[in-house]
Amino acid sequence: MVFGIYLGITDQLQFANTHAHANLLGFVISVLFGLLYRNWPALMSTRLAWPQFALYEIGSLVLVMGKYDIDSGGDGALAPPGAVLVVIGTLVMFWIFARGTMEINVAKKRIV
Repeated sequence: MVFGIYLGITDQLQFANTHAHANLLGFVISVLFGLLYRNWPALMSTRLAWPQFALYEIGSLVLVMGKYDIDSGGDGALAPPGAVLVVIGTLVMFWIFARGTMEINVAKKRIV
């Protein structure tokens, strides 16, 4: 938010795309992942939980730095590897969720 306020005050709207990526990747999607982990606590017990978190967050930072470089007129060399890390982190989260919820459903069926 501070970055967005700074952009508005200084009228540097060429960084609006960077600001949007920082908010969506760094906050919105991260909160969604956190809500999944909160609502399905068993997902946190997997060995992939912390690596997924680290991979996604590092990818988000690298991608946003690449976007900032692009918006500054640079070549944005960090954007492609950051994007790949974000996609891999998201796919790992999908895998954790899909596998974890299947295991929870199987366990519930055994109890009933």
